Amino acid sequence: MKWTGPDGFAYTIVLDKDVYRPSDDTFLLAKAVHANLQPRERFLEVGCGSGLVSLVAARAGAKVTACDLNPHAVAATRRNAEANRLRIEALESDLLASVTGAFDVVAFNPPYLPTGPDEVLPGPLNLAFDGGLDGNETVLRFAAQIGERTPMPRLILVVHSSLADPAPLEGALARLGYGCSVVADEAHFFERLTVRAFTRAD
Repeated sequence: MKWTGPDGFAYTIVLDKDVYRPSDDTFLLAKAVHANLQPRERFLEVGCGSGLVSLVAARAGAKVTACDLNPHAVAATRRNAEANRLRIEALESDLLASVTGAFDVVAFNPPYLPTGPDEVLPGPLNLAFDGGLDGNETVLRFAAQIGERTPMPRLILVVHSSLADPAPLEGALARLGYGCSVVADEAHFFERLTVRAFTRAD
C-alpha cells in the first residue's frame, strides 16, 4: 500500500491480514500527530497496528516507541519502519503495561466500537475493534495506566467515534489534570470521527 502522509511523503505500508488495515481513523490521527508533535520529542503510539502513525512521528524527528498487544502488529510496524528507513522501537504490550520510560506525546487509536458478546471477532483483529459494551472499556484502562506514569505526558491524542460517549474518558483524564480540545474532525456516513487532544494544565 502506498500512502501520502500529511507531510507530503510517500510511505510504503506493508499490510498483514491479522493487523488492522489503516483507515480513516488512522489517517486522521496521523494528521493530528503531524500538526501537534514537536521535533525531538519522545513519542509513544499505543495500539500501533501497521505503525503508520509512528512512521509520521519518526519522520518528523521524534524518538518513537510503538506498542500493540497483537504480535502481528508489532512485526508489521517493524517491517514498515525498515521499508521506510525510519527508526521505531516496537514492542508487544497490553496498552502501556510493558512500556518503560517517559514520553512527551502519546497517541492512541483505541478499539472504540461498542461490542456485545455475540459481536466479538475471532482472532487478533478483535483487539482493534472491541471497545466493550459501551465502547469505553479499553480507553478507561488506558487512562488508568496514564495516571500511573511519572511524569505523565504533556499531550495525549485519542481518536473518538460518535458511536461512543466521550465523557468517561474526558472525566478520567480531567481528574489527572488534563484539559480537552478537539484538534481533528471528520464526518463519515455512519459516524463522526474526532481526535481529542488532552493537555496537561501545568
